[in-house]
Amino acid sequence: MSGLPFAFADVFGFGRLWGVPVPVIVAMICIAVMWVFMSRTSLGTQVYAVGGNIKAAHLSAINTKRTLMMTYVGCALIAALTGLLLTARVESGEANLGGSLTLESIAACVIAGVSLRGGIGRVENVVLGGFFIVLVQNGMNLAQVSSYMQMVLLGALLILAVIFDQLRYRMIMGTN
Repeated sequence: MSGLPFAFADVFGFGRLWGVPVPVIVAMICIAVMWVFMSRTSLGTQVYAVGGNIKAAHLSAINTKRTLMMTYVGCALIAALTGLLLTARVESGEANLGGSLTLESIAACVIAGVSLRGGIGRVENVVLGGFFIVLVQNGMNLAQVSSYMQMVLLGALLILAVIFDQLRYRMIMGTN
């Protein structure tokens, strides 16, 4: 899809506010809101509880259906905002525009210490994990690594992070 209004791309894709790119400002606002939500609200604590053990959370009188629904709505809103920013940046709409972002976002979270089993993770660590992934990708671009090989290397990095997550879980649970 093409032919988007120029103002859309000029403001959301390439616009600047106080000399800072608009997508960076939107990202900073999202990070701040998520940090406050996850660390300072009861619903954020409930999200960790439901992610860690949904049965235990239910037995602790947490409305797990409501918590899951609110979590899915929040994720959908952030994904929609991301889609708008990405569409404004490339000035066109494609169905597979952010196809590779799934691997990158999961890798950033797992590298940052978010457990795939749920219940463990911090917003600020995920931000640092995202910066790490971007630095690795920029380094591979500077080294002229092909895009296919970049996906392979990111996949290998994700596999290593999952292995370390499994080892950490076994150490915490005291099993071999």
